[in-house]
Amino acid sequence: MISLFRRLIRCAVHPVQGFQERAKAAPGLGPAFGWMMLLRGAVSLAAGSLTLHAVYRDYPMFKDLQSPMWQEIFRRLPADINVEEARSFVLGLPDLPPWSGVWPWLLVLGPLGLAGAWLHNAVWDHSCLWLLGGVKKTGGWRTTFIAEAEAMQVGVLDAAFSLLSFIPLVGLLMAPLFILSGAYFWVLRGLALASFHHAPLWKGAVATLLHVLLAVLFIFGMLVISWMVVMQSVI
Repeated sequence: MISLFRRLIRCAVHPVQGFQERAKAAPGLGPAFGWMMLLRGAVSLAAGSLTLHAVYRDYPMFKDLQSPMWQEIFRRLPADINVEEARSFVLGLPDLPPWSGVWPWLLVLGPLGLAGAWLHNAVWDHSCLWLLGGVKKTGGWRTTFIAEAEAMQVGVLDAAFSLLSFIPLVGLLMAPLFILSGAYFWVLRGLALASFHHAPLWKGAVATLLHVLLAVLFIFGMLVISWMVVMQSVI
């Protein structure tokens, strides 16, 4: 375990040398995926549990119409909105199910979400690296899947660091650091991809940025299409 932690730190601090060494070691897909699920799964379970705890803690306060928050909201509502109807809507919101009935679902949805993120990143990153001509030497998808799993193992350091955001006020004060850390480990994934595919490092880094750009354009396009469909139905 100590050697594993040292490897993760080396890849995080010296990603070029670290991932090139991992590429030479030629890890198998099964072990790479297994360690990714084990490491990230534990942190994801912790994050999910803390998120549920925050929801169950704040939801009763959200439904308290006498709170200063709601008093301020009702005071600022436009004149054409019926305040009593707004109050009735909030009071009509259902109560949360028992914690004991919700928490076990994290054990199911957590691994599924993690595997889905791995597949999503692999498909988008591989496609973007292909567009940049970076998969000519070793163009197999298997190589990408291994690289993504190795990078997401290292990403557990960022995920663990992000758990500090659940501490009151710390999340707000350290928000810039969390954003920078997330961006760093996002681009670091591209360095792993380039190392395993023996592509220029800049192509790997740009591939992850292109991933973001294309994803934003895709989402924007879907929103525009949805808006056009709604407007057509209204007209």
